Amino acid sequence: MRLTIIRNDGAVYVDSVAYLPLDMSSVPVNVHALQWFDTSGWIEFSDSTPNEDLTELPSWADACVELWQAEDYAQKHPPPPPPPTAEENKNTAVSLLTETDWAALPDVADPLKSNPYLANASAFNTYRNAVRLIAINPTAGDLDWPTKPNADWQTSE
Repeated sequence: MRLTIIRNDGAVYVDSVAYLPLDMSSVPVNVHALQWFDTSGWIEFSDSTPNEDLTELPSWADACVELWQAEDYAQKHPPPPPPPTAEENKNTAVSLLTETDWAALPDVADPLKSNPYLANASAFNTYRNAVRLIAINPTAGDLDWPTKPNADWQTSE
């Protein structure tokens, strides 16, 4: 493990991955940085104390590694997003209706007025009615949204 701890920055680097600011209250105030490479390292001090060679990590460095591990876990396992509000679900429904407004035009499904014409207009009507119910009476939470049909365009002969 490659470890760097920089007290004033509140930074802990483990194998080149840094998290900051972390709580450095366990680190002695005269420590500038700790450098560690697998089995040995050194401490650099911010006062006139000479660097100190290490063959084992001090307990305060172990505490910093634990803070880094906790942050690394939190970064890799974020909490799930909150469920949508009723207003967000309403906005989604309105957006879905807007995307399919064209399918509600009567000429689109009329083979006498449109070539090609929308052969599955009834599927779009069913879809839009289900979405409209959500827009009219939205509820909070994750919803089972209806599946938008694919347009089936056919040509009149």
